[in-house]
Amino acid sequence: MVSESLAVPLARTRRRRIGYWRITGALVLQLLAVSIALIGLIQGWGWWFALMLTAGGLLVLGAALRSLGLHRGVVPVVLLAVAAGIMTAAFGRGSGLFGLVPTPRTFEVWAEYGRQALLSIYQQGTPAESLPEFLFLVVGGACLIALILDTVAVAIRTPAFTALGVGAVLVVPAALLGDGLDPTALAASAAAFLWLLRCDVRTRRPGSPRPVAALSVGVSSVAIAALLAGTAPGFDQGGATQFTAGGINIGGTVTPLVDLGKDLRRPSAVRALTYTTTAASGQYLKLASLDQFTGSVWKHRARDTNRLQDGAEIGPVTGLADDVQRVEISTDVQIDNMLSRWLPAPYPVKSVKGLDGTWSWNPEDLTIGGVNATTQGQRYTVTSLLLQPTAEQLRNAGGFVPEEAQRDLFLPANLPGIIGATALEATAGATSEYEQAVALQDYFRDNNFVYSTQTPLQQGYDGDGGRVIAKFLEVKSGYCVHYASAMALMARSLGIPARVAEGYLPGSTSGGTASNPGEYTVTSDDLHAWPELYFAGVGWVPFEPTVGRGTIPSYTRPESTIVTPVPQSTSGATSQPQRVVPTDPAQVAGARAATPPSPLQPVLSGAGIALLVLAVLLTPAVLRRVRRRSRLRRLGESWGGAPIVWDELRDTARDLGWEAPATETSRVFAQRVAAAVRGTPGEEAMGRLLEVRERDAYGPPTRAVAVGLADDLSRVLSALEAQAGRARRVRAVLVPVSLLPAGWPPAVNPGRAS
Repeated sequence: MVSESLAVPLARTRRRRIGYWRITGALVLQLLAVSIALIGLIQGWGWWFALMLTAGGLLVLGAALRSLGLHRGVVPVVLLAVAAGIMTAAFGRGSGLFGLVPTPRTFEVWAEYGRQALLSIYQQGTPAESLPEFLFLVVGGACLIALILDTVAVAIRTPAFTALGVGAVLVVPAALLGDGLDPTALAASAAAFLWLLRCDVRTRRPGSPRPVAALSVGVSSVAIAALLAGTAPGFDQGGATQFTAGGINIGGTVTPLVDLGKDLRRPSAVRALTYTTTAASGQYLKLASLDQFTGSVWKHRARDTNRLQDGAEIGPVTGLADDVQRVEISTDVQIDNMLSRWLPAPYPVKSVKGLDGTWSWNPEDLTIGGVNATTQGQRYTVTSLLLQPTAEQLRNAGGFVPEEAQRDLFLPANLPGIIGATALEATAGATSEYEQAVALQDYFRDNNFVYSTQTPLQQGYDGDGGRVIAKFLEVKSGYCVHYASAMALMARSLGIPARVAEGYLPGSTSGGTASNPGEYTVTSDDLHAWPELYFAGVGWVPFEPTVGRGTIPSYTRPESTIVTPVPQSTSGATSQPQRVVPTDPAQVAGARAATPPSPLQPVLSGAGIALLVLAVLLTPAVLRRVRRRSRLRRLGESWGGAPIVWDELRDTARDLGWEAPATETSRVFAQRVAAAVRGTPGEEAMGRLLEVRERDAYGPPTRAVAVGLADDLSRVLSALEAQAGRARRVRAVLVPVSLLPAGWPPAVNPGRAS
């Protein structure tokens, strides 16, 4: 008898420990799924192992501590202490007590890591270099998410709310990666979340209920989300199209060229800046040189910089020989609605004065960046050089690549072959690097390429990576990002150092005289990218391959040729009417490669949204129905079914708005139910269920199977639901509160007959 009385508590303890490990395993799977979404943010795999080892180790430690008997509510406190020790040992720089306990100095060090991380995020592209400050964010984030998952799923037993933490993490890659959130990672996270809920149910209610219905809901939700992603406006491949509500934010994210495309697709232009210049015409305003190509994105290579002194001369210009003609010009710039850490200015810059805050300049490309300041509200004067190389000088240049420009020849091993093949085809017959560069520029202007900001988005190749450019060369439709990136990659494949410049077209002017053309207005429509190629003795030389935009440089044509500028973009901010680029298939009916939206798209989008909302709303009802069916089935398959009966009775009562505290005795609860269903078959059935419950709880141990429990339970449930009224029945089906922890939300019906 003693051994039998001890068997039940020991079995419960064993089931509880198995449950802890089961839920922890599901949490580790959820963590693994989330980590897939983060791939592509940081170079290498060291950060991934740090994330999984830290977060996974903390989760496993929590399950082990609970298995050893430590109360589940105390475990998060212990894990918090362990996490603090990990962070102190790894990122405390020796400031911790015994190297493990954080001190005030440790928090100062962590704050410095955080500030440096914010600055690095501001400056780097994706994938970013695996810097110590990024590892600090990864390990710290791993500790945080492990604590959240363990506390929510195990300590307070509400695993459904882990979706909030997981969703917050998934926002990061969705916002920073150029291709948006990976659908595979999203589907894996959804599947892991459903498995976590399944494990929680198995832990709370021992047995093996079939999860077919719940998994069907999950699969349907994922399928509907995929349908919505493919049909809803603004959710084309490449992520949701977003516009900054205020001004333009350029160069401040990890995908500057992709963000440039989003700004070009604004519904209406935003004025970025105005300027006046001593030059005879408007000037290209360069923000930065994107000279590091990762295979998936162009970004600005991090270098040592010099502090910019107000009005002090900077330079020299890399590779510029004395025999290249130049004119010194002055440009006064007023920033209106533009936020960037890079300063727009005519290239090459000689000096800048009037800036607020601390700025630095890059000796290699003369890019001017803010240290603790941005362009917002700045007014400054730039002195720069207007270079005028001749075609003959460029033809005689080239051949020698200095060490600092050799990095600008790098191409990844997996670059699509069409890029190099097209470069050879376009430059066939060229005998010098200059002739090759001109041939590349002419290739885009003479081979039926068209300008479009919409086609790349619609056909899923928006961006500046190698595969994107390969698709662009096939489709022959894109905007400046594609033209500039394509020509730069093709030039590199020919052995010519090349990079992509990001900035603004000259804008439009309201009028003036030949000597004073007036004030130029630059808007978001003037955002632009163009390639720069290196020629020894001249330096970095800009080209203009983009069809329908910018001005073809005079040095790319024989000196006898009169160059006709290509119409520049104009903005609605001036008195002149805005001219539409005539080659944009989105605005010219019947243009080649145009992909008009399907007339069924609004219908499919509406249906997808409706189905998704319906699936989400019905998910609790389906889960609750599956739980009831599982209990009824199990009543006829095993002995000792009274606890199952009572679990279902109490859950049904809670769903109907009753108070059903766990401390209430079975007899008192049965009397309340019998009173509520008096005069129905459920009253007698409730008496028989109470008899089985009390015999099971207080009688001698038996393995006899109680016959008819499922039928009696069904009678009682039907009678309870019938007396509750239609409104409460509907609410019980759609909002089954029994899926939440006991005692929340408070019951509204004390459980008397109504």
